[in-house]
Amino acid sequence: MSAKHLRLIALGLVVLLLLWGGSELLSRGSDSVTGSLALPVLSDKDVDTISVVKGTDSIVIAKQSPTAWSVNGHPAALAAVGELFQVLADGARLELVAQAPSSFARLGVDSTTGRWLRLARAGKPPVELIVGTGATGFQGAYLRRPGDAHVYLRRGRLGFVVDRTVDGWRDKRIATLARDSIVALDVVRGKDRYAVRRAGARWTMNGQATDSAALGRYLDRLTTIAASGFATPVALDSVKARAVRRLTVRGAHGVLLTLAFDSTSSGFLVRHVAGAGGEGATMYLMTFWDVDGLTPASRSLLHAK
Repeated sequence: MSAKHLRLIALGLVVLLLLWGGSELLSRGSDSVTGSLALPVLSDKDVDTISVVKGTDSIVIAKQSPTAWSVNGHPAALAAVGELFQVLADGARLELVAQAPSSFARLGVDSTTGRWLRLARAGKPPVELIVGTGATGFQGAYLRRPGDAHVYLRRGRLGFVVDRTVDGWRDKRIATLARDSIVALDVVRGKDRYAVRRAGARWTMNGQATDSAALGRYLDRLTTIAASGFATPVALDSVKARAVRRLTVRGAHGVLLTLAFDSTSSGFLVRHVAGAGGEGATMYLMTFWDVDGLTPASRSLLHAK
């Protein structure tokens, strides 16, 4: 074989290697190409309804007024709704990671495993996204638009926010009270029962002068009463609860709030009996620590001997 033929063969091999290397780079390029999935700038003023659907489970968050939302018929936490708009507007970088339907199931953005996020706006097309699984090794989630084969990786908390359960969107506040409106308290803590009364600037407990600093901290604790969660009907059927505590807060014109606390092995079930706040027959969950703060031992409100 002549030297000329050898040079031609070598040149052909170089060309093949270059072509192979180029095809590998192109096939991997989808992992690092910056995406162009532009989302409109949205706020809670623009959107009327937010829905998150996965399979047969659906969460519908609807605006009731400029300052109130509901989630599946329950009051929604404004902070939770606000966080969704914050993460959508945070300018997180997008990376194109796939552009073929064969990748949808693996990345969790197919029609069955993906979470369909839809934000409806009056007089404008809705914003729709399919949010997939969390990306391994860093905070982020895969997403795509319905009908589009391009799948993007979006850094940030969007995947965590969209993955909330209904209870995660609900408002856990049981009641809010103005401190100056409180004129009396009746507390039952097992066998420890006491009445706190205000006369002008002076407070007494069962006729004894209270520790003003301790009582002030207690009154501050009563201004916002929030649960740690909600009891499910299944949990209520299986738990053995004992009604051991009760709190009644009174104002100048009557009862402001009454709560009953049922003790369990892991905390308390809380029933809103009367007064401001509360949501129907909802049974709330509270920790031992929080209930101790709402129904403190009588000795903690008196001057130390």
